[in-house]
Amino acid sequence: MPAYSLEPQLPFGLLVRAAAAGQTIAGISAAQLTEWVQAHRILIFRGFELFDKTQFALYAQQLGEPLQWPFGAINELKVKADAKNYLYTPSAVPLHWDGAFVGRIPYLIFFQCVKAPRAEDRGGTTFADTGRALARASAAQRARWSTATLRYRTEKIVHYGGTLTQRLLQDHPVTGEPTMRFAEPVRDLNPVSVEVLDATPAEQAELIAELQAALYAPEVFYIHTWQDNDIVLADNHVLLHGRDAFLNPNERHIQRINLLARPAHGGLAQFLKNSKTLRRTEFLIAEIPIFLIPIFLSAENFRFLKTPVLYVGLAGIYLLFNFGDMVNAYADRRVDAVYKSHLSNAIFELGGPGVRWQMRTSVAGTVLISIWLTQHTGRWQFVPLTLIGWALGFQYSWRPIHFKSRGLWQLGALWAVIFFGPMAYTGSLVTRFPKPAVLTLAAAYGLLQVGVLMLNNAEDYTEDRAAGLHTAIVALGLHRSMRVAQALTSGAGLLVLGSFAYLFRAEKLPKAAYGALLPLAGAVAYVARGYETVNRKIADLDEVAATAVLKENGMLVPQWLKATAYTSLLAAGVLFAARVLRPKPALA
Repeated sequence: MPAYSLEPQLPFGLLVRAAAAGQTIAGISAAQLTEWVQAHRILIFRGFELFDKTQFALYAQQLGEPLQWPFGAINELKVKADAKNYLYTPSAVPLHWDGAFVGRIPYLIFFQCVKAPRAEDRGGTTFADTGRALARASAAQRARWSTATLRYRTEKIVHYGGTLTQRLLQDHPVTGEPTMRFAEPVRDLNPVSVEVLDATPAEQAELIAELQAALYAPEVFYIHTWQDNDIVLADNHVLLHGRDAFLNPNERHIQRINLLARPAHGGLAQFLKNSKTLRRTEFLIAEIPIFLIPIFLSAENFRFLKTPVLYVGLAGIYLLFNFGDMVNAYADRRVDAVYKSHLSNAIFELGGPGVRWQMRTSVAGTVLISIWLTQHTGRWQFVPLTLIGWALGFQYSWRPIHFKSRGLWQLGALWAVIFFGPMAYTGSLVTRFPKPAVLTLAAAYGLLQVGVLMLNNAEDYTEDRAAGLHTAIVALGLHRSMRVAQALTSGAGLLVLGSFAYLFRAEKLPKAAYGALLPLAGAVAYVARGYETVNRKIADLDEVAATAVLKENGMLVPQWLKATAYTSLLAAGVLFAARVLRPKPALA
């Protein structure tokens, strides 16, 4: 346990000063920090060592649920040359509370100072204690404030925006004490307008001025002047915060994590929420075509819909996907604490033993289902496909093989465990064994989707390399991997189209039916053109700048996946419909 001294601050706050060099705050319990912050509003830890980013995010989990932003859990507060929001400029930041426009308001704000500006350059973080401001207000002021409702508007340019309506006075959701929910107008990049409802313009201006006077009173207002390695924990409900303008913009770098309050008693609802999070249900929209395309290509009629084999089999393959997602999240929980904090937090709340129990249950369920399918259909392939899927899913994320860190083998493992294997499995639910042409299409479809996923993997290039992961992107290099991805999606896309054309011809479909391939051709062209644009943008950039461009284009991945998946499903559906609706030959 670290040695420290406690120094109460004025008008509020507690300075926790390390008694010796080389200590971290990790040895101070979360319960102690929570007790201090409820008593003092803000904690300043000085003389302690900073966390690295992973340690910072993992320690923060002990204090609350990290709020997940598009960039991850940690907001790097430093000046950016291409800033689109005043937070990333050296300008002053008016008083506000965090989380206003995202619908989830954090309880705590956790800062650590990587580089502090010189005292004479200013750049301090400002805090106003709304509880103290209410206690100092007159009865007439409290009466006015109790009826006030304010509306805030800002354009969503960075990670927040929209319209928000809030009552001025609200109870603290954790402690129950009265607080003020107020943000000052912003007249800078990404401006924020403030409107007092049911008030004339003069009355609005008067109330806003009155609130500002109350919140900037010396008795309730504190400016934290940063020093290198300062760590600060502040209550986001009772405190408003802002920033002093500063000089020498490259001399200030603060890291911040927003922490939501956890339910006092998690219960079943929290267990189900975390269990669902680990199962990555957001991927289901892309998994449905994987399940259905082989079924449509292999089924002769609608009779398969009436058999339990179909539904039991789909449950089995979905459980297998769940297992792979849980294993990957559990293996990557430390790295995910920074960039996919919702996954890491779910594991923290469930506990390691609880997650491992769910993984074992999923494995047992898939094995039992595969045995049942073999017994009821006489088809031998379900058990080996399940065991291979289980082994690949586990070894993708874990040693000794750890396919995720085996260079190009990563792509082969993804192709087999996410696409080809499951498509062979679901095709076997409706036929004794999928035809070679169907397996060829499944192989090509898997290559196409793996090529799309390479952009998603490239977004993590910097983090994966720093973590020592030898992924396919790291093995190929950032720029070359994107050129390979472009070639792979184009070539595999043509092979998918050719496979569908072969199946259409084998079924003797009329020429009009080939029109169902046009949307798929358009989707393949859409992906090819997208990769061409991305590669042109990064061609002359170094890896740092190129990674930033890839992160900006990461939202293309779900669009590309869905475009190619559902146009493929459409083509398979047309083939199945033509097969089912074809007139049967008359009996002699």
